[in-house]
Amino acid sequence: MRPNLLLVVFDTARRDAFEPYGAAPGSSPTVAQLAAAGAAHPRAYSTGCWTIPGHGSMFTGLLPRSAGLGHVGMTQFKDFPAVLEGVRERLLPAVLAGAGYETSAISTNGWISRRTGFAAGFDRFVQLRGDRAAGIGAERLRDRLHWQLQALRARCDDGARIAERTLEEWVGSRDRRPFFWFVNLMECHSPYLPPKPFNGLGPLGRLRAAREAARHLSVDNIWRCCCGGFDVPAPALERMRRLYADSIRELDAWLARVLELLDRHGLLPETQVVVTSDHGENIGEGELLGHAFSLDDRLLRVPLVTSGPGQLSAEGTLSLALLPRVLAELIGLEEHPWQELQPGGVAVAEFDAPGLPGDQRVEDVLERWELGDDAARRLTTSFTCATDGALKLIRRGGGEELIVLAEDPLELRPRPVGAAEEAAHGPALAKLRGALDAAAAGERGEPAAAPVSAPEDPDELAQLEAQMRLLGYM
Repeated sequence: MRPNLLLVVFDTARRDAFEPYGAAPGSSPTVAQLAAAGAAHPRAYSTGCWTIPGHGSMFTGLLPRSAGLGHVGMTQFKDFPAVLEGVRERLLPAVLAGAGYETSAISTNGWISRRTGFAAGFDRFVQLRGDRAAGIGAERLRDRLHWQLQALRARCDDGARIAERTLEEWVGSRDRRPFFWFVNLMECHSPYLPPKPFNGLGPLGRLRAAREAARHLSVDNIWRCCCGGFDVPAPALERMRRLYADSIRELDAWLARVLELLDRHGLLPETQVVVTSDHGENIGEGELLGHAFSLDDRLLRVPLVTSGPGQLSAEGTLSLALLPRVLAELIGLEEHPWQELQPGGVAVAEFDAPGLPGDQRVEDVLERWELGDDAARRLTTSFTCATDGALKLIRRGGGEELIVLAEDPLELRPRPVGAAEEAAHGPALAKLRGALDAAAAGERGEPAAAPVSAPEDPDELAQLEAQMRLLGYM
């Protein structure tokens, strides 16, 4: 019988927050032990800077625009199910179900939900919401005080504890089939307010962090910061970074308990455990905040750690678009729709701007932000990049820009590709251009009107919208 497969996505987890990738000892001991027993891929890249592109690629083996997810937009929920149903034959859970796997999912992320179509192919799909109220954008005094009281007590999480209990139930009731279990956890996503005992701040620090989250981590302010209006004070950034690291420790401890659960039931030796992320996070680096308007390496480079019966090759560059093929190989699945995905030395990522030139909404938001033409370009310019780990080639606005990562690690000075760059990097540029050309050739247009719609469940929609507000998306 084939091995079980447990795929855990630590949403918004930076690669450098984990010990196998340079974090300090004690930052993530469980992930470190998992890597020591198996492997940590050194060059894994996301295909975008937010949830839908990253998950779309790891579920389909396609780049976001090739999957039809590049033009959907952040609030067009009704289009998502049709887009994913259109590529059902290559959806990871559907393929594994066809191969005899019991397929189950737990998601604490509102973007990965029945309403957005990501339940397709799963036998069961559990949508969770953490205990924290969506008080980050509260307008009423009572709601703001409740938000601050929650932060002061530091007892609420983003759904990890309920996810753990759900896995315990599944372990006790599973049938004889191998399982594919997918879990998405949001503990290290903003607003970076982990519960005790992981929250290392004192009471006053926790209150300050909650107020700073309400002020700086709304989607409006994150976008304004990333479009040139960065205004987060250094002490607030330091608290955010400290709490982000605390949240990684919380996730690592959760993973330890889940591995112990599998071990107690004799399932760990026959389970391939894979831990990764959909994208990273900026916490002030390069005057960027969150994960918007950028394809820098802090957002694209993700952890990919696995241990189990299968052996992961650490060679080459591994895009999340290659992940379905890698998973199939790890569990010994020979017949699958990802045969065309060949490992290579280049990773491609895509960013689709939320606005279009001339859009009145763009003009309105720029006026409110008191920002000018540079911010307008960021809001309305889509772009694509290809990287081999040493160079990053960006196609934006009809031109090409190059970043030599060793010389410009914060990626602040992309330079137009000219004769000097061609002379210094000709063969590498040719390879990067080839990857960008192939990505462009595979792009799909905007999705047609959705023939498939998610069920209209008012309670589910209300919960989804509440979580979106908490996470700064609404």
